[in-house]
Amino acid sequence: MTDIIKEELKQRIKDHEGYRLDPYEDTLGFLTGGYGHKILEDEEVPTTKEGWEELFEKDFQKAWDSMLQLCEVHELTIQMKAKCILCEMIFQMGYAGVSKFKNMIKSLKDENYYSASQHMLDSR
Repeated sequence: MTDIIKEELKQRIKDHEGYRLDPYEDTLGFLTGGYGHKILEDEEVPTTKEGWEELFEKDFQKAWDSMLQLCEVHELTIQMKAKCILCEMIFQMGYAGVSKFKNMIKSLKDENYYSASQHMLDSR
């Protein structure tokens, strides 16, 4: 079951991020490519779709593992749908960025998903 959910989430992230073979500057001024991958200094940039797909899989797994870590650290026992949303946020903003959403995390701990969604929107 989790594999199906993860594959659907991967597709949703790809749909939301879009795909670009050639690196570009994102809205925050970061060099980005593939499916919203922030290119780090001295990082080898893929030149093929296959290369970007491989990098996406690594980025996704890092986001998924970070979501599980966030849930463990904050003792969140939340629904899978909420976990997927957290994973997508972490994919976009990183663990450090998402962990700053203290009110969202508190709402998730209380399983108040409406309140959590309001706090998710409270960012630039």
